[in-house]
Amino acid sequence: MSVKFYIRKNTGEAKVNLRYRPNRETNIVLTTPFSIQAEHWDPENECYRESLRKRSPKNEIDKLLNKNLDALNLKLNEFKVSLNGFILSNNYQIDSDKIKGFIAKNYGGAPIKKTLKSTVSPLLISELIEKYIEEKSVFSLGKHKPITNASISKFRVIKGKINKISPNLAVKDINDSFRDKFTRWCGEKKYSEVTIVKELKIIKTFIKFGKSLKYKVSDDVANWSFYITPKSYKHPVLTFEELRKIETVSLPYDYLENARDWLLIGCFTGQRVSDLLNFDHTKIVQEDFLTFTQKKTNDEITIFLIPKVKEILAKRNGQFPRKISDQKFNDYIKIVCQLAELDEILVGGKMVGNRKVVDTYEKWELISSHICRRSFVTNFRHILGDEGIMTNTGHKTQAMVELYDQNTQLEKARKHKDLILKKLELLEI
Repeated sequence: MSVKFYIRKNTGEAKVNLRYRPNRETNIVLTTPFSIQAEHWDPENECYRESLRKRSPKNEIDKLLNKNLDALNLKLNEFKVSLNGFILSNNYQIDSDKIKGFIAKNYGGAPIKKTLKSTVSPLLISELIEKYIEEKSVFSLGKHKPITNASISKFRVIKGKINKISPNLAVKDINDSFRDKFTRWCGEKKYSEVTIVKELKIIKTFIKFGKSLKYKVSDDVANWSFYITPKSYKHPVLTFEELRKIETVSLPYDYLENARDWLLIGCFTGQRVSDLLNFDHTKIVQEDFLTFTQKKTNDEITIFLIPKVKEILAKRNGQFPRKISDQKFNDYIKIVCQLAELDEILVGGKMVGNRKVVDTYEKWELISSHICRRSFVTNFRHILGDEGIMTNTGHKTQAMVELYDQNTQLEKARKHKDLILKKLELLEI
Protein backbone atom coordinates (compact mmCIF):
# COMPACT_ATOMS: atom_id res chain seq x y z
CA MET A 1 0.00 0.00 0.00
CA SER A 2 1.05 3.59 -0.52
CA VAL A 3 -0.36 5.29 2.63
CA LYS A 4 2.19 7.64 4.16
CA PHE A 5 2.05 9.95 7.21
CA TYR A 6 3.68 13.39 7.40
CA ILE A 7 3.28 16.83 9.02
CA ARG A 8 3.49 20.30 7.51
CA LYS A 9 5.05 22.28 10.41
CA ASN A 10 8.44 22.45 12.07
CA THR A 11 7.35 23.79 15.47
CA GLY A 12 4.27 23.77 17.67
CA GLU A 13 1.29 21.46 17.51
CA ALA A 14 0.78 19.90 14.08
CA LYS A 15 -1.86 17.70 12.54
CA VAL A 16 -0.69 14.35 11.13
CA ASN A 17 -1.61 14.18 7.45
CA LEU A 18 -1.89 11.15 5.20
CA ARG A 19 -0.98 10.78 1.54
CA TYR A 20 -2.32 7.93 -0.58
CA ARG A 21 -0.55 7.72 -3.92
CA PRO A 22 -0.86 4.28 -5.51
CA ASN A 23 0.07 5.62 -8.98
CA ARG A 24 0.93 8.81 -10.83
CA GLU A 25 -2.70 9.63 -11.53
CA THR A 26 -3.91 9.35 -7.93
CA ASN A 27 -2.59 11.60 -5.15
CA ILE A 28 -4.97 11.95 -2.18
CA VAL A 29 -3.88 14.20 0.71
CA LEU A 30 -6.06 14.40 3.84
CA THR A 31 -5.82 15.28 7.54
CA THR A 32 -5.99 12.44 10.05
CA PRO A 33 -7.62 12.73 13.51
CA PHE A 34 -4.19 12.79 15.17
CA SER A 35 -1.83 15.59 16.16
CA ILE A 36 1.66 15.88 17.67
CA GLN A 37 4.23 18.48 18.67
CA ALA A 38 6.22 18.98 15.47
CA GLU A 39 9.53 18.65 17.32
CA HIS A 40 8.56 15.11 18.34
CA TRP A 41 7.80 13.82 14.83
CA ASP A 42 10.04 11.21 13.22
CA PRO A 43 9.61 11.82 9.45
CA GLU A 44 11.60 8.74 8.47
CA ASN A 45 9.54 6.28 10.53
CA GLU A 46 6.32 8.33 10.35
CA CYS A 47 5.66 8.22 14.09
CA TYR A 48 6.43 9.76 17.49
CA ARG A 49 10.22 9.91 17.76
CA GLU A 50 11.34 6.83 19.74
CA SER A 51 14.59 8.50 20.76
CA LEU A 52 12.55 10.70 23.13
CA ARG A 53 11.48 7.68 25.19
CA LYS A 54 12.66 7.90 28.81
CA ARG A 55 14.54 4.83 29.98
CA SER A 56 13.46 3.71 33.47
CA PRO A 57 11.25 6.77 34.09
CA LYS A 58 11.42 7.93 37.71
CA ASN A 59 8.79 10.66 37.83
CA GLU A 60 5.24 11.27 36.63
CA ILE A 61 6.32 13.56 33.78
CA ASP A 62 8.62 10.95 32.22
CA LYS A 63 6.02 8.21 32.69
CA LEU A 64 3.39 10.38 31.00
CA LEU A 65 5.73 11.12 28.08
CA ASN A 66 6.30 7.38 27.48
CA LYS A 67 2.58 6.71 27.80
CA ASN A 68 1.70 9.38 25.20
CA LEU A 69 4.47 8.17 22.87
CA ASP A 70 3.18 4.59 22.96
CA ALA A 71 -0.45 5.65 22.64
CA LEU A 72 0.09 7.80 19.54
CA ASN A 73 2.29 5.27 17.75
CA LEU A 74 -0.25 2.53 18.46
CA LYS A 75 -3.11 4.67 17.13
CA LEU A 76 -1.18 5.59 13.98
CA ASN A 77 -0.35 1.95 13.31
CA GLU A 78 -3.96 0.83 13.88
CA PHE A 79 -5.22 3.63 11.65
CA LYS A 80 -2.89 2.66 8.80
CA VAL A 81 -3.78 -1.06 9.08
CA SER A 82 -7.50 -0.24 9.14
CA LEU A 83 -7.27 2.17 6.20
CA ASN A 84 -5.23 -0.30 4.14
CA GLY A 85 -7.91 -2.92 4.84
CA PHE A 86 -10.60 -0.50 3.70
CA ILE A 87 -8.74 0.25 0.47
CA LEU A 88 -8.23 -3.46 -0.19
CA SER A 89 -11.92 -4.24 0.41
CA ASN A 90 -12.80 -1.62 -2.22
CA ASN A 91 -10.47 -3.23 -4.78
CA TYR A 92 -8.34 -0.08 -4.73
CA GLN A 93 -11.24 1.92 -6.22
CA ILE A 94 -10.73 4.78 -3.78
CA ASP A 95 -11.11 8.53 -3.99
CA SER A 96 -10.83 11.40 -1.52
CA ASP A 97 -14.51 11.33 -0.51
CA LYS A 98 -14.43 7.60 0.29
CA ILE A 99 -11.43 8.04 2.60
CA LYS A 100 -13.10 11.07 4.24
CA GLY A 101 -16.16 8.90 4.82
CA PHE A 102 -13.99 6.15 6.29
CA ILE A 103 -12.37 8.63 8.70
CA ALA A 104 -15.70 10.24 9.65
CA LYS A 105 -17.36 6.89 10.30
CA ASN A 106 -14.54 5.36 12.33
CA TYR A 107 -12.90 8.34 14.01
CA GLY A 108 -15.10 11.41 13.88
CA GLY A 109 -18.79 10.54 13.56
CA ALA A 110 -20.85 11.61 10.58
CA PRO A 111 -19.25 14.01 8.08
CA ILE A 112 -19.94 17.64 8.93
CA LYS A 113 -22.21 19.28 6.40
CA LYS A 114 -21.32 22.72 5.18
CA THR A 115 -23.68 25.49 6.23
CA LEU A 116 -24.08 29.08 5.19
CA LYS A 117 -24.99 30.16 8.71
CA SER A 118 -22.55 32.58 10.26
CA THR A 119 -20.96 31.32 13.44
CA VAL A 120 -19.32 33.18 16.30
CA SER A 121 -15.69 32.23 16.74
CA PRO A 122 -15.14 30.47 20.11
CA LEU A 123 -13.34 32.46 22.79
CA LEU A 124 -9.61 31.80 22.85
CA ILE A 125 -7.91 30.92 26.13
CA SER A 126 -5.50 33.83 25.54
CA GLU A 127 -8.51 36.18 25.35
CA LEU A 128 -10.00 34.71 28.53
CA ILE A 129 -6.71 35.26 30.40
CA GLU A 130 -6.74 38.93 29.39
CA LYS A 131 -10.40 39.20 30.52
CA TYR A 132 -9.38 37.68 33.85
CA ILE A 133 -6.49 40.15 34.25
CA GLU A 134 -8.74 43.07 33.34
CA GLU A 135 -11.41 42.15 35.89
CA LYS A 136 -9.09 41.15 38.72
CA SER A 137 -6.88 44.24 38.32
CA VAL A 138 -9.68 46.43 39.68
CA PHE A 139 -10.69 46.49 43.35
CA SER A 140 -14.12 44.95 43.91
CA LEU A 141 -15.70 45.64 47.28
CA GLY A 142 -16.44 42.42 49.11
CA LYS A 143 -15.01 40.26 46.29
CA HIS A 144 -11.29 40.74 45.79
CA LYS A 145 -8.31 43.04 46.02
CA PRO A 146 -6.51 44.06 42.81
CA ILE A 147 -3.99 41.45 41.65
CA THR A 148 -0.33 42.49 41.71
CA ASN A 149 1.90 43.27 38.75
CA ALA A 150 3.84 40.09 39.59
CA SER A 151 0.65 38.05 39.22
CA ILE A 152 -0.18 39.71 35.92
CA SER A 153 3.31 38.92 34.63
CA LYS A 154 2.94 35.29 35.79
CA PHE A 155 -0.43 34.93 34.02
CA ARG A 156 0.99 36.27 30.76
CA VAL A 157 3.92 33.86 30.97
CA ILE A 158 1.38 31.03 31.17
CA LYS A 159 -0.50 32.51 28.21
CA GLY A 160 2.75 32.56 26.23
CA LYS A 161 3.41 28.89 27.02
CA ILE A 162 -0.09 27.89 25.93
CA ASN A 163 0.32 29.79 22.65
CA LYS A 164 3.61 28.00 21.98
CA ILE A 165 2.05 24.61 22.65
CA SER A 166 -1.14 25.20 20.68
CA PRO A 167 -1.75 28.60 19.01
CA ASN A 168 -5.34 29.89 18.90
CA LEU A 169 -6.59 27.35 21.44
CA ALA A 170 -10.25 27.84 22.43
CA VAL A 171 -11.41 27.89 26.04
CA LYS A 172 -13.61 24.84 25.42
CA ASP A 173 -10.52 22.89 24.33
CA ILE A 174 -8.84 23.14 27.73
CA ASN A 175 -9.43 19.54 28.82
CA ASP A 176 -7.58 16.43 29.95
CA SER A 177 -5.89 16.11 26.56
CA PHE A 178 -4.59 19.68 26.80
CA ARG A 179 -3.36 19.02 30.33
CA ASP A 180 -1.31 16.05 29.06
CA LYS A 181 0.20 18.19 26.28
CA PHE A 182 0.97 21.05 28.69
CA THR A 183 2.60 18.72 31.22
CA ARG A 184 4.65 16.94 28.56
CA TRP A 185 5.82 20.18 26.92
CA CYS A 186 6.84 21.76 30.23
CA GLY A 187 8.63 18.59 31.27
CA GLU A 188 10.63 18.54 28.06
CA LYS A 189 11.56 22.19 28.63
CA LYS A 190 12.92 21.12 32.06
CA TYR A 191 10.36 23.02 34.16
CA SER A 192 10.01 21.54 37.65
CA GLU A 193 6.99 19.56 38.76
CA VAL A 194 6.19 22.30 41.28
CA THR A 195 6.08 24.95 38.53
CA ILE A 196 3.95 22.75 36.25
CA VAL A 197 1.40 22.03 38.99
CA LYS A 198 1.23 25.69 40.06
CA GLU A 199 0.51 26.76 36.49
CA LEU A 200 -2.11 24.05 35.96
CA LYS A 201 -3.87 25.25 39.11
CA ILE A 202 -3.88 28.78 37.70
CA ILE A 203 -5.26 27.51 34.37
CA LYS A 204 -8.01 25.75 36.32
CA THR A 205 -8.81 29.11 37.93
CA PHE A 206 -9.05 30.74 34.48
CA ILE A 207 -11.53 28.07 33.34
CA LYS A 208 -13.62 28.46 36.49
CA PHE A 209 -13.72 32.19 35.74
CA GLY A 210 -14.74 31.47 32.13
CA LYS A 211 -17.56 29.21 33.33
CA SER A 212 -18.82 32.01 35.61
CA LEU A 213 -19.07 34.19 32.49
CA LYS A 214 -21.21 31.48 30.80
CA TYR A 215 -18.56 30.42 28.26
CA LYS A 216 -18.54 26.80 27.20
CA VAL A 217 -15.87 24.89 29.12
CA SER A 218 -14.87 21.24 29.38
CA ASP A 219 -16.16 19.30 32.39
CA ASP A 220 -12.70 17.70 32.63
CA VAL A 221 -11.12 20.74 34.28
CA ALA A 222 -13.40 20.79 37.35
CA ASN A 223 -12.15 17.28 38.18
CA TRP A 224 -8.44 18.07 37.89
CA SER A 225 -6.51 17.05 40.99
CA PHE A 226 -2.82 17.59 41.55
CA TYR A 227 0.06 15.60 42.96
CA ILE A 228 3.75 16.46 43.29
CA THR A 229 6.38 13.77 43.78
CA PRO A 230 7.82 14.34 47.28
CA LYS A 231 11.31 15.83 47.21
CA SER A 232 14.12 13.58 48.35
CA TYR A 233 15.84 16.53 50.05
CA LYS A 234 15.09 19.43 52.37
CA HIS A 235 15.66 23.09 51.56
CA PRO A 236 18.71 24.46 53.43
CA VAL A 237 18.22 26.66 56.50
CA LEU A 238 20.62 28.51 58.77
CA THR A 239 20.68 27.22 62.35
CA PHE A 240 21.33 29.48 65.33
CA GLU A 241 24.89 28.09 65.48
CA GLU A 242 25.46 28.94 61.80
CA LEU A 243 23.99 32.40 62.29
CA ARG A 244 26.55 32.96 65.07
CA LYS A 245 29.34 31.91 62.69
CA ILE A 246 28.03 34.36 60.09
CA GLU A 247 27.75 37.10 62.70
CA THR A 248 31.35 36.69 63.89
CA VAL A 249 33.20 35.90 60.66
CA SER A 250 35.72 38.53 59.56
CA LEU A 251 34.75 40.02 56.19
CA PRO A 252 37.16 41.86 53.88
CA TYR A 253 34.75 44.41 52.39
CA ASP A 254 32.08 46.76 53.65
CA TYR A 255 29.54 45.63 51.03
CA LEU A 256 29.78 42.08 52.42
CA GLU A 257 29.22 43.37 55.98
CA ASN A 258 26.17 45.23 54.70
CA ALA A 259 24.82 42.05 53.06
CA ARG A 260 25.65 40.02 56.19
CA ASP A 261 23.54 42.36 58.34
CA TRP A 262 20.61 42.10 55.92
CA LEU A 263 20.92 38.30 56.04
CA LEU A 264 20.86 38.23 59.83
CA ILE A 265 17.90 40.62 59.97
CA GLY A 266 16.10 38.46 57.42
CA CYS A 267 16.63 35.27 59.42
CA PHE A 268 15.39 36.97 62.61
CA THR A 269 12.28 38.53 61.01
CA GLY A 270 11.22 35.95 58.39
CA GLN A 271 10.27 38.40 55.66
CA ARG A 272 10.39 38.03 51.88
CA VAL A 273 13.35 39.74 50.25
CA SER A 274 11.00 42.21 48.50
CA ASP A 275 9.97 43.49 51.94
CA LEU A 276 13.23 42.90 53.84
CA LEU A 277 15.41 45.11 51.65
CA ASN A 278 12.86 47.94 51.91
CA PHE A 279 12.77 48.09 55.72
CA ASP A 280 12.77 51.73 56.85
CA HIS A 281 13.76 52.91 60.33
CA THR A 282 11.02 55.58 60.17
CA LYS A 283 8.45 52.75 60.33
CA ILE A 284 9.69 51.59 63.74
CA VAL A 285 7.06 52.26 66.41
CA GLN A 286 7.45 52.16 70.21
CA GLU A 287 11.12 51.18 69.71
CA ASP A 288 10.36 47.45 69.42
CA PHE A 289 8.01 47.12 66.45
CA LEU A 290 8.25 47.60 62.70
CA THR A 291 5.15 48.30 60.62
CA PHE A 292 5.11 47.91 56.83
CA THR A 293 2.92 46.75 53.95
CA GLN A 294 3.90 43.42 52.41
CA LYS A 295 4.57 43.89 48.71
CA LYS A 296 3.20 40.51 47.57
CA THR A 297 -0.10 40.55 49.47
CA ASN A 298 -0.55 44.30 50.10
CA ASP A 299 -1.30 43.40 53.75
CA GLU A 300 -0.18 45.72 56.54
CA ILE A 301 1.88 43.83 59.11
CA THR A 302 3.62 44.69 62.38
CA ILE A 303 6.51 42.58 63.67
CA PHE A 304 8.49 42.52 66.90
CA LEU A 305 12.19 43.34 66.45
CA ILE A 306 14.09 40.85 68.62
CA PRO A 307 17.23 42.04 70.44
CA LYS A 308 19.58 40.64 67.77
CA VAL A 309 17.98 42.88 65.16
CA LYS A 310 18.13 45.90 67.47
CA GLU A 311 21.84 45.23 68.06
CA ILE A 312 22.45 45.53 64.31
CA LEU A 313 20.45 48.76 64.16
CA ALA A 314 22.31 50.14 67.19
CA LYS A 315 25.71 49.71 65.54
CA ARG A 316 24.29 51.54 62.50
CA ASN A 317 22.97 54.50 64.51
CA GLY A 318 19.43 53.17 64.44
CA GLN A 319 19.44 52.68 60.66
CA PHE A 320 18.89 49.56 58.63
CA PRO A 321 21.76 48.51 56.32
CA ARG A 322 22.14 50.24 52.95
CA LYS A 323 19.59 49.22 50.34
CA ILE A 324 20.86 46.83 47.66
CA SER A 325 19.20 44.94 44.81
CA ASP A 326 17.77 41.44 45.24
CA GLN A 327 20.39 40.07 42.83
CA LYS A 328 23.33 41.61 44.68
CA PHE A 329 21.91 40.36 47.97
CA ASN A 330 21.76 36.80 46.61
CA ASP A 331 25.30 37.04 45.22
CA TYR A 332 26.85 38.61 48.33
CA ILE A 333 25.31 36.30 50.95
CA LYS A 334 26.77 33.28 49.14
CA ILE A 335 30.23 34.84 49.56
CA VAL A 336 29.51 35.63 53.22
CA CYS A 337 28.46 32.03 53.91
CA GLN A 338 31.46 30.66 52.03
CA LEU A 339 33.79 32.79 54.17
CA ALA A 340 31.90 31.56 57.26
CA GLU A 341 32.87 28.04 56.10
CA LEU A 342 29.35 26.72 55.63
CA ASP A 343 30.70 23.94 53.45
CA GLU A 344 28.59 20.96 54.53
CA ILE A 345 27.79 18.76 51.49
CA LEU A 346 24.03 18.78 50.81
CA VAL A 347 21.66 17.59 48.12
CA GLY A 348 19.72 20.57 46.79
CA GLY A 349 18.49 22.54 43.84
CA LYS A 350 20.74 25.24 42.40
CA MET A 351 19.88 27.59 39.55
CA VAL A 352 22.00 26.86 36.50
CA GLY A 353 20.97 29.29 33.78
CA ASN A 354 17.18 29.45 33.96
CA ARG A 355 16.62 25.98 35.42
CA LYS A 356 17.07 24.46 38.87
CA VAL A 357 19.50 21.52 38.82
CA VAL A 358 19.36 19.06 41.74
CA ASP A 359 22.78 17.72 42.71
CA THR A 360 25.24 17.70 45.63
CA TYR A 361 26.72 21.08 46.57
CA GLU A 362 28.51 22.79 49.44
CA LYS A 363 25.90 24.53 51.58
CA TRP A 364 26.99 28.08 50.77
CA GLU A 365 26.26 27.41 47.08
CA LEU A 366 22.58 26.75 47.93
CA ILE A 367 22.12 29.99 49.89
CA SER A 368 19.56 32.40 48.45
CA SER A 369 17.32 35.13 49.84
CA HIS A 370 14.46 32.74 50.63
CA ILE A 371 16.62 31.02 53.24
CA CYS A 372 15.70 33.92 55.55
CA ARG A 373 12.01 33.01 55.61
CA ARG A 374 12.61 29.26 55.89
CA SER A 375 15.21 29.69 58.64
CA PHE A 376 12.88 31.88 60.71
CA VAL A 377 10.01 29.38 60.54
CA THR A 378 12.30 26.39 61.18
CA ASN A 379 14.13 28.02 64.12
CA PHE A 380 11.21 29.76 65.84
CA ARG A 381 8.13 27.61 65.18
CA HIS A 382 8.54 25.51 68.33
CA ILE A 383 9.02 28.71 70.34
CA LEU A 384 6.27 30.92 68.87
CA GLY A 385 3.79 28.28 67.75
CA ASP A 386 1.95 28.48 64.42
CA GLU A 387 -0.09 31.55 65.39
CA GLY A 388 3.04 33.44 66.43
CA ILE A 389 4.83 32.47 63.21
CA MET A 390 1.87 33.57 61.08
CA THR A 391 1.70 36.91 62.92
CA ASN A 392 5.33 37.57 62.00
CA THR A 393 5.49 36.15 58.47
CA GLY A 394 2.00 36.98 57.24
CA HIS A 395 1.29 33.37 56.25
CA LYS A 396 -2.45 32.71 56.06
CA THR A 397 -2.56 28.97 56.77
CA GLN A 398 -0.90 26.39 58.97
CA ALA A 399 -0.21 24.35 55.81
CA MET A 400 2.08 27.11 54.52
CA VAL A 401 3.90 27.25 57.86
CA GLU A 402 4.41 23.48 57.64
CA LEU A 403 5.78 23.87 54.10
CA TYR A 404 8.43 26.32 55.31
CA ASP A 405 9.38 24.29 58.40
CA GLN A 406 12.40 22.19 57.37
CA ASN A 407 12.72 20.32 60.68
CA THR A 408 12.52 16.54 60.47
CA GLN A 409 10.03 14.82 62.77
CA LEU A 410 12.90 13.86 65.12
CA GLU A 411 14.18 17.46 65.20
CA LYS A 412 10.69 18.72 66.02
CA ALA A 413 10.40 16.20 68.85
CA ARG A 414 13.81 17.19 70.27
CA LYS A 415 12.92 20.90 70.29
CA HIS A 416 9.57 20.25 71.96
CA LYS A 417 11.34 18.04 74.51
CA ASP A 418 13.45 21.00 75.64
CA LEU A 419 10.38 23.23 75.96
CA ILE A 420 8.43 20.59 77.90
CA LEU A 421 11.31 20.01 80.33
CA LYS A 422 11.64 23.76 80.99
CA LYS A 423 7.91 24.10 81.66
CA LEU A 424 7.92 21.04 83.93
CA GLU A 425 10.85 22.57 85.82
CA LEU A 426 8.92 25.84 86.29
CA LEU A 427 5.91 23.88 87.53
CA GLU A 428 8.20 21.83 89.77
CA ILE A 429 6.84 18.58 88.33
